Amino acid sequence: MLVISQNDDRAINLAKKYLLAGKVIAIPTDTVYGLAVDASNVDAVNKLFMVKKRDLTKPIAVFLKDKSQVKKIFTANKLVDKLIDKFLPGKLTIVAKTKPNLEILLAPNLNPNHQQYLGFRILDSFFINKLFEELDIVLAVSSANISKEQVFKSAEEIAKSSIEVDLVISGEILDNLASTVVKIEEDQLKIIRQGAIKINDL
Repeated sequence: MLVISQNDDRAINLAKKYLLAGKVIAIPTDTVYGLAVDASNVDAVNKLFMVKKRDLTKPIAVFLKDKSQVKKIFTANKLVDKLIDKFLPGKLTIVAKTKPNLEILLAPNLNPNHQQYLGFRILDSFFINKLFEELDIVLAVSSANISKEQVFKSAEEIAKSSIEVDLVISGEILDNLASTVVKIEEDQLKIIRQGAIKINDL
């Protein structure tokens, strides 16, 4: 396991190298540390499930660079657009209906039991924004922990753990709430998980 600071000049190139090689990396986000892989790589997504010991029927959300990627992946929806305009980049995950035939862009095992819906985020994150400037892919990301165990707050905790990641990008210690998760079906909004953004703000 290699650990490198997000401020190191080599960090972005190393992250790119590991992601494009199908490896799992740990990254600081704007909420908690996450485990990330290339969302188009079926084997990498499978490895992410294995590293987390995550139930294969539970979906993995994606991190997107900007609204243009949202339009490529998700069907048009006015409520989704309003949420993006109000809260993103930010600490909100939106589960929305995807366009058909996305196999070229995304691995089908991201959400095997709910193919038509997928969660996405656009982050306010120093490292991830820098990474997206250099790498035109979608990231599949889940919290940095073994499923049902406490999320790691720092790169040091990840490095000392038994979790089998290939690269850890070290940022500040993160003790934030996870993102709020909402699902949009037609014109209906459902709160899936209350997190950093309060229900009253929606």
